[in-house]
Amino acid sequence: MNQHKQHHPLASQSSIHCAQNLFVHQLIMSRTIYLIIYKSPIFPAHWALWIPSQNDPTIGKIINADGDAKYGFELAIERNYDTDQIGRTHRIVQLGQVEDNAVDDDDGCVKGELTSTDCHPRDAVERVAMGVPAPGPSLVSALSSGPRQRVRIKNCQTWLREVVERLVHEKIIDKQALVVLDGAPKN
Repeated sequence: MNQHKQHHPLASQSSIHCAQNLFVHQLIMSRTIYLIIYKSPIFPAHWALWIPSQNDPTIGKIINADGDAKYGFELAIERNYDTDQIGRTHRIVQLGQVEDNAVDDDDGCVKGELTSTDCHPRDAVERVAMGVPAPGPSLVSALSSGPRQRVRIKNCQTWLREVVERLVHEKIIDKQALVVLDGAPKN
């Protein structure tokens, strides 16, 4: 009796497709990026993106808009940032995953070295962040003349939300990151 196994052509194609997907998934590594929140009892909390180094999760870079609503903000990437050395009350919240190639892991991240600050993007996440303009002054003096109107105060939180919206739009991070921001402490 001659027994031949017959394979359905779609079954073998499906198996190959599944194996290819598994292989591609294994090749694409992901990185976690975080929201770092510096709490304040009086003023809005300062928000920044925190991207730890793969070699040491306490050292990495923060990307932020630093300043205030009265004078405006400046964008900065602080490299070799050591979370063990933060002297302010803070909280770190996971924002989401990005593909490893969206982040340049600074080779110079060394514990104990000084933090360097610049605004020159080296990777996709930094490029998107530096592409969102820093908020200018948004407080109006009580002494100013002219018609009174409601002013939308812009700060590091509004800036970071716009950065994450653009990261979502460019499919660098999942839209769930916006839900995380919505639930993050504002003070």
